[in-house]
Amino acid sequence: MKAYLAAVFLFILTTPFSYAFSADEDTLRITKKEAEALFLNNNLDLIIQKLNIQQEEARIIQAKLWPNPEFSMEEVNLWATKNQLSSGEQLPPVAGSFGRNRQFAAALEQRIETAGKRGKRIALETVSRDMAAEYFSELIRNLKSDLRKNLNELSYHQSYLSVLIVQQQALATLLASFEKQYASGNLNKQDLFRLKALKLELNQQINESQKLVHAVQKELSVLLNLPKTSYLVVDLPADNQMESLGMLTLDNLISAANANRPDGKMSMLGESLARKKYDLEYAQRKPDITVGANYDRGGNFLLNFIGFGFKLDLPVFNRNQGAILESKIGIDKSKTETEQKFKAIDAEVTVAFRDLRTNLEAFRSLDPAYDTDLDQVFETYTSYFIQRRINMLEYLDFFDAYVSNKQTILLTRKQLWDSLEELNFVTAMEIN
Repeated sequence: MKAYLAAVFLFILTTPFSYAFSADEDTLRITKKEAEALFLNNNLDLIIQKLNIQQEEARIIQAKLWPNPEFSMEEVNLWATKNQLSSGEQLPPVAGSFGRNRQFAAALEQRIETAGKRGKRIALETVSRDMAAEYFSELIRNLKSDLRKNLNELSYHQSYLSVLIVQQQALATLLASFEKQYASGNLNKQDLFRLKALKLELNQQINESQKLVHAVQKELSVLLNLPKTSYLVVDLPADNQMESLGMLTLDNLISAANANRPDGKMSMLGESLARKKYDLEYAQRKPDITVGANYDRGGNFLLNFIGFGFKLDLPVFNRNQGAILESKIGIDKSKTETEQKFKAIDAEVTVAFRDLRTNLEAFRSLDPAYDTDLDQVFETYTSYFIQRRINMLEYLDFFDAYVSNKQTILLTRKQLWDSLEELNFVTAMEIN
């Protein structure tokens, strides 16, 4: 009987627990690359930012347009009284009988921008468009990092949940057997209650772990824009891909980050935007010229008068001094902000590199066979416990140690993957 129980228990322990996550037909098993492809196509934040870029393109089109000419008509008399015509002067019709004794004036004006204002405004909007494109890249960088870290988090919690549920089922089988032995008088009540207490504690751990899985599932469903019924199961790459990480150097990573980071490029574009704004504001000190032609019928000593002219503001009081000074200060401000940004990038890469190196050492310290050996030792302890070769206290101590060690192994792997994703994030490149 004891040998049979031991065999059943070990079969449960070693059977792959593929149904621990969800029995829902909408379960989606996905790799990181598949998740990223889904993210790039479905994420609503990215769609919104793409529309922002299109808006910036429209602003460039608008900046390229010339000012519209202005046409005006005035001094039109809709009637002429006998008293007004008593002087004897009359106006001939314009055509046929139309327009007899009708006076009017018409004018056509066109504003001409000076000092290259139109080109400078186009340049300003172009830089704004480039900044929107870099912001799009920055948004992808941030959201992709969130996605990958959530995938790591989900894989960790699902793997740990799998360990707990396997233990729960094995413990349930063991407890059912011991209850029968207790009913037969072959087991004392204290040992049975200890197993029940362990079961309650394990159930609580499973509940908490399931809540953590649900929380990560919620974040991923938003990032990937998935239906609410979807349940993700993550397949992470093999651990042997981590061996190349030891060849990374800090100097190369910092150089790559300075060249690749979208927020760094945005900061430099901010400098360019400040200079373009200064150029435009400086050009505003020169007034625009409005040229025009006007026609006056019957309002001058000539019956049909055609005249030409121009007008412009006289820059006596307002030569745009305040706006020019503001934009000049903006150049100095943007230079300082750029310097600060790249110092921050260097510091972020340094910290991420050191964290990766620390976590890589911790990962390398794990014996590759320890995970399997741990399962085998637990099987042995369980067999010994069923055969009463070890007591309840010894078994419970090892039970806790087994779960704790499994969690430590999973956590060490997760921390290494997280530190790799952080380094990918701060360098804006795919390291592995």
